[in-house]
Amino acid sequence: MKPNTTYAVVDIETTGTSVKDGDRIIQIGCAFVKNNKIINRFAADVNPLTIVPPVIENLTGISNARVRKAPPFDDLAGTIYSLLQGTVFVAHNVNFDLPFINAELQRVGYPELPIQAVDTVSLSQILLPTAPSFRLRDLSSLLNIEHDHPHAADSDAVATAHLFIFLQKRLAHLPLITLQQMVQLTPELPRETAELFAYALQQGRKQPGRLPKELMIRNGLALRKKSIPQQAVGRQKQRYPLTKAQKMQLFGEDLTYRPQQARMMNQIYRHYTQATTAIEPLMIEAPTGTGKTLGYLLPLAYLAQEDRQVIVSTATTVLQTQLLDQGVQLLNTLLPEPVTAVVIKGNQHYVDLDRFARGLALHEHSKQTQLLKLRVLVWLTTTTTGDLDELHLTTYQAPYFSEIAHHGVASLKADDPFFKDDFLRFRDQLTAQATFIITNHAYLIQHVAQLGSRQQQPLLVLDEAQHLADGVLHESRQRFDFNHYMAACHSLTSRIDQDHGLNLRALFAEQPQADYRLKLLDNSLNDTDLHFQQLQAALARTFVPHQKGGSQPIEIAITTEEITSFFAENNGLVRQLQTAIENCFLQFKQLNEQYQHDQAEVLPPEQHVLDDFFNRMQQLRQAYDLLQTWLIPATREQRVFWLSLNQWHDRGSLTLSGSLIETKGYFASQLYPYFAAPLFTGATLFATGKSQYVYSQLDLDPQMTVHHRLSTPFDLAKQSRLLIATDATAAEEPSGKQRVAYLTRAIHDIVTAAPKQTLILFNSLNLIEAVFYSLHQTGLSADRELLAQGVNGSREKLLRRFVQGNQAILLGAASFWEGIDLPQEQLELLIVTQLPFDSPDQTTTKARYQQLRQAKLNPFYNEALPKAALKLRQGLGRLIRTDQDTGAAVILDDRLVTKRYGQTILKALPKSMPPVNGSVAEIATELQKFFQKSE
Repeated sequence: MKPNTTYAVVDIETTGTSVKDGDRIIQIGCAFVKNNKIINRFAADVNPLTIVPPVIENLTGISNARVRKAPPFDDLAGTIYSLLQGTVFVAHNVNFDLPFINAELQRVGYPELPIQAVDTVSLSQILLPTAPSFRLRDLSSLLNIEHDHPHAADSDAVATAHLFIFLQKRLAHLPLITLQQMVQLTPELPRETAELFAYALQQGRKQPGRLPKELMIRNGLALRKKSIPQQAVGRQKQRYPLTKAQKMQLFGEDLTYRPQQARMMNQIYRHYTQATTAIEPLMIEAPTGTGKTLGYLLPLAYLAQEDRQVIVSTATTVLQTQLLDQGVQLLNTLLPEPVTAVVIKGNQHYVDLDRFARGLALHEHSKQTQLLKLRVLVWLTTTTTGDLDELHLTTYQAPYFSEIAHHGVASLKADDPFFKDDFLRFRDQLTAQATFIITNHAYLIQHVAQLGSRQQQPLLVLDEAQHLADGVLHESRQRFDFNHYMAACHSLTSRIDQDHGLNLRALFAEQPQADYRLKLLDNSLNDTDLHFQQLQAALARTFVPHQKGGSQPIEIAITTEEITSFFAENNGLVRQLQTAIENCFLQFKQLNEQYQHDQAEVLPPEQHVLDDFFNRMQQLRQAYDLLQTWLIPATREQRVFWLSLNQWHDRGSLTLSGSLIETKGYFASQLYPYFAAPLFTGATLFATGKSQYVYSQLDLDPQMTVHHRLSTPFDLAKQSRLLIATDATAAEEPSGKQRVAYLTRAIHDIVTAAPKQTLILFNSLNLIEAVFYSLHQTGLSADRELLAQGVNGSREKLLRRFVQGNQAILLGAASFWEGIDLPQEQLELLIVTQLPFDSPDQTTTKARYQQLRQAKLNPFYNEALPKAALKLRQGLGRLIRTDQDTGAAVILDDRLVTKRYGQTILKALPKSMPPVNGSVAEIATELQKFFQKSE
């Protein structure tokens, strides 16, 4: 790249993705950029001399009639070749646009363009590392770039040009040390994209500027400065705005007064300021639209004025971030004196600066890891938390994530190079002074004593409280995967004498007695592997019946008595395994300590070998710790155990799992004593008016708990319709061929009659897949974008595509029943394929039902029914999210009409949303009437 370079920022729209298969360009747009300004534009429709598919026409708005009037590519090729000649080609996914254009040029007799090229997707991933999405439309929204017509080549080209200009400026303002490290990584990015880093470094060295005041250099890394707020927990006491007039004065123009939200605020404030009620738990169900978050944050901010902290726990780490970025930020615009808040997550969510810095010096072959290192380098110039979730890393990036993740404050030493700048130490300093500490249910349960205090008893809010019990049960679920641990042994053994790169034998070559100690380590690893095999074989002999055939994964339940007997009979083998694992750690520790003592300096590649070996050994530590836990009779008796096999005949691939069955007595003894009487809140807490389910799940006495159920702020009778199909026999063959055929016909007829943004909720991924492919055969996907969980990508990717779709159809299960916000036109039609009962065949469910029977309780009415009613309420709650929304819900399960318990479930649903029953044909007609009336 050179000064005064002209960048041709190009976007094309095509009939498909493959030139070889006959796909052609239908539109080309180009914006020319020089010295960070757009100096010229070019745009043209192109006649592809073939049909534009309906899905492309819907996406781009470019019709067959429109392109028939345009010139073919042959007529435009000379102009395009001339315009692009001598420029640097820029595109958002350059490895699609440039090869496609070159292929089209060659097809009509022109040579390939002999020019350099740059990719703005890769640049955005690196220079905007915290962006939640790197689609052009999302980046334009993030940066306030005008982008009125996505998927129109001229609009996309101009938007990409503005994005490229922003990225160029962002790159030029990075510290020289960061630019230097980016260049030293020699990353393999698309085409010549990486050359922009070298050019930015060259220009920076010519005219070096001062380091921005908000940055600092520590041990070769450019970091954002952090500061502890001077404000302490105790703030000057302010008078709580109890009346409507006082609240409206406080809200000013920043917030609209909501009666239900105001009621919630006053209920909380009065509860905790009256001696008679302050000692009792408070439960408030606040439906969607209430403004629940501010509804509890505001009164608690006043209650916490006198050196009292508030712990807010919610279901997920994503909700934690929303609470801080949206809830607390809004709160502080209202309060006369702002509050401080800090988010707390598990150690693995935070970057360890020392581990990152040491890994940075290693040559990296993986393109994905190169990209992540670049992203982290830039991110460190902006983050003050070190929370890796800010990068929106996904599971496939986990190997590198684990390399740089923090192991906790206890792992730090005072002489560590980044000790003073460590993010966890800084977080703990913030925590000591914060008014609000925002955590999640899993972290809360694991760190009760750290967050709470039996003396001071902080205030505790359990938001999304309906997830607390399930969260504890999920966190208690532990898996002893024999193949995983044996693979860890083999991996460690190979690293003693591996052929390529540094290995332990080469590293310790000059160390006295190294060969002898390495032999002991190798023997201990082999012993560990052998004992894993022996323990697995013993489990198979004891519990796996000899049965031929069958390729499906299976689960075999094991009673507490059976697992107790097994551990007793195989105690010697278990002890041998534990001893072998202990020996592995002991021998590596001796080798490592001697090496560290003898070396004047340990080079980064050498330290990486040691760290990598130790980190892999931690997998064996997990196995050791898990066995230790299960060998304690008290913990064993509270659990259910089961064996999992990949398939019946695969007795050499076992996983032993254990889980708590219930939380009865757990919260009352392990959680509540550390805090003031807790506040429980959520949009859906009560299964029915008289249901005791929520109290049993949360370990509460109904007589000693104050509860309030706020009414919905929406006019559901006007905004929504609830329709139940009376010809849907969901109870018979729930996932068989007849059910798939029925759902296919019903969904097709309903979405054809009402062509709206549609979410379809299932209980099973297998059923989703079957219905998805069956719907394709109806031709529905030719006109509508059809998306399915487990087929088209991750939950986040599906939601992004769905939100940006037009009359799209999304098939989802599990997490799609709750926690997604799709207001107004983003969701107008909701279809529930089946009542959301848990599968009774799951091992944990069977054990729980058996436990209820032993307590003389009916599992269906005490567990299955209220749980299904709650989940159905949560699912229907996806539909109406604002007072501007209009939508209809269809339930394809006639048990709501034919079964007595169906009336119980219907009573749990909003009274202002009365159901209309009918056949699918009648429902389709009713939907047409409803949407015509609402338009």
